[in-house]
Amino acid sequence: MKKLALIVFCLFPILLFGQTDEAFEKYLEQRKALMAEDSALYFDAGMKLSPAEKQLNQLMQKEQRQLLDHYKETHFFPPARDFYQSQKHIEETKIFQVFRQMPKGGLLHLHQLAMGDAQWVVDKAIATPEMHVFWEDSNDTYVKGQLQAFANGKAPEGFRPVDELNTEVASFPAQLYKLITFDEYIDQDSVDIWYEFEAIFQRIFRFVNYRPIFPEYLNRGLDILVEDGIQHVELRMPFFNRMYDLEHPNGGLPVEEFARALEQAVTRQRQKDPAFTMKVIHTNLRFRSNAVIWEDIQSAVSMKKRYPDWLQGYDLVAEEDNGEATLFHAKTFLRLDSLEKERKVELPLYLHDGESDWASVDNLYDAILLGTRRIGHGFNLFRFPNLIEHVKRNNICIEVNPLSNQILGYVRDLRIHPASTYLRRGVACTISSDDPLIFDYKGLSYDFWSVYMAWELDLAAIKQLCRNSLEHAALSEEEKTEALAAWEAKWKQFVEETIANW
Repeated sequence: MKKLALIVFCLFPILLFGQTDEAFEKYLEQRKALMAEDSALYFDAGMKLSPAEKQLNQLMQKEQRQLLDHYKETHFFPPARDFYQSQKHIEETKIFQVFRQMPKGGLLHLHQLAMGDAQWVVDKAIATPEMHVFWEDSNDTYVKGQLQAFANGKAPEGFRPVDELNTEVASFPAQLYKLITFDEYIDQDSVDIWYEFEAIFQRIFRFVNYRPIFPEYLNRGLDILVEDGIQHVELRMPFFNRMYDLEHPNGGLPVEEFARALEQAVTRQRQKDPAFTMKVIHTNLRFRSNAVIWEDIQSAVSMKKRYPDWLQGYDLVAEEDNGEATLFHAKTFLRLDSLEKERKVELPLYLHDGESDWASVDNLYDAILLGTRRIGHGFNLFRFPNLIEHVKRNNICIEVNPLSNQILGYVRDLRIHPASTYLRRGVACTISSDDPLIFDYKGLSYDFWSVYMAWELDLAAIKQLCRNSLEHAALSEEEKTEALAAWEAKWKQFVEETIANW
């Protein structure tokens, strides 16, 4: 009996652990099935990679894993820190160099007033004799660093010729540069940051729209984007001619000149990339009155009929937390349907909404009910679970601006940026840079690097983000087909060359 008991005692752990092993195997199967259910909902669930793409994906993910391990070991994760602390490091990584070469498709959320190169602005201002700058303390009318061209003797008090100040003031170019860009010292609440943000727009508005400068400014901005692999650009800007010159200091130049500058800029870029395209989404300011916005919408509809290949939609911009709610303008937007039928022209909405941390900011309800084609930012969409389903059901694309959201103080750690959740819930998203001139970086590669690392994406996700930027572009179906075909050829070449040069 004792011998039998001893045998049972010895066998019991084997029997017990054998049962535990079986239970654990079953548990792992359940875990795998649960993960598969989630994966099936991801926005890139249908993306199948070719053998070459799978090879590149493995190379990139190995590099990504090494970087992530290094960041964990050093307790410094760039997408969770101030961008300006990490910018140089990002540029030195192999992953960033890959993204620099990657054909990115379209850039759907870019403000024309802040699309280019801050150093170019400073250098051009110094080289333009009639360009003046307000070089006194900011007041209720002007801000220090505000640029504008004036004829001799016409400049208001406080404005000085830029070229003269350049010879008189030590480090003047650096001081002016600092006034039109953000840097590592921008560390405030989003509302406070917006005050400085809007001041910068005031500084450069009249510089950009000076007739002799606008075409060159546009060319420089597009040069940067094409060099960074951007094939299609959509500019948020007032389509009506804001250009002025010394003979017309208040503007009023023919709109044909403005359209001609756009056409010439595209023709110039097509010499480098025959597939390059550009469209404009007309913008006004959300804090303006209903009467002003309605008048603007009527003018935009007329311009859309006159320039159907350029003007593709309408949007309201400016700080959402301080501006009028979208509901405030809803009655005005609802009148658009009748106007479109009367004028026999369509002016779709591409609304900036959800660029807020506050749960009480519910503009996204109105954006969706008003039929917006895309949503600019959509940052706080995560607060409204039913709206997420509406966005998916209506195939509304979210124009995600990760570094803009971080720099403007909406989210410090990009790992917890809500767009990561949107992707995993099957929401169509694109990646954009918003205002890179002010944020003091060029192109879109920094944004792609940041989300690739922060959200631990793979090549399938990156490819889907690129495709989304053309599939949801303000292009005709024929234009989309051509754009996607051109992009696919570039993508295939990019994959092959990246593997070969790895």
